[in-house]
Amino acid sequence: MRLKGKVAVVTGGAKGIGEAYSTGLAAEGANVVIADIDQEVGERVAQSINQSGGKAIFVHTDVSQQKDTENMVAQTVKTFKRIDILVNNAGILFIAPIEETTEEMWDKLLAVNVKGLFFCSQAAAKEMKKQKSGKIINISSIAAIGGQAGLCAYSSTKGAVLPITRVFALELVDFNIQVNAILPGTTDTGMAAEASKDPVWKQQVTESIPMKRLGRTIDLLGAVLYFASSDSDYCTGQTLIVDGGSSMI
Repeated sequence: MRLKGKVAVVTGGAKGIGEAYSTGLAAEGANVVIADIDQEVGERVAQSINQSGGKAIFVHTDVSQQKDTENMVAQTVKTFKRIDILVNNAGILFIAPIEETTEEMWDKLLAVNVKGLFFCSQAAAKEMKKQKSGKIINISSIAAIGGQAGLCAYSSTKGAVLPITRVFALELVDFNIQVNAILPGTTDTGMAAEASKDPVWKQQVTESIPMKRLGRTIDLLGAVLYFASSDSDYCTGQTLIVDGGSSMI
């Protein structure tokens, strides 16, 4: 177990790939805090981890509210005495052509995908600095580095994650805190799982990926475990693209 005794917080950790991160970190020995707005599902995931021999709690967290992010860290430290790993996974997506993208869409995307990630990292970093150790893992997207119709606002918010990652890494390097980002491609979870029910859409997308398949939760979990463990102690301010080769072409 690479993470035995470590304490990990996963935002958006109740569903989809976030749930996979939560259970995967627990399987590696970490005590897990599932921070999510969906209390019913989040508590169920925490219960499942506990019944499997791990340790987990649920903390209701709306990352767009700074007070919630501070409470998330406070409850983590109250329960487990420290915080070693933060996975900034919470995010939202709106798809709309440029002329149909509204101010409300921009505001919601920025509040969750940018400000939420920043304030979660800020709150966690305060505790990690006291410990002089920590891992912050930001989940961005290949949309951050490529253009796709309908994703102007979303791509912009995911792009903002990259300089945030580098600045946090630079400011925290003297405290033995590593900050890195993962850029997933299209995966078989969430909205893509629904879209995959359309065989035409699935064929079009998979044919555009050199590996000829969508990403799986295990593909992304491996990247998170690398950045969460001591394997990545000499790696900070970096971005890891996990997209089946899509960004090569």
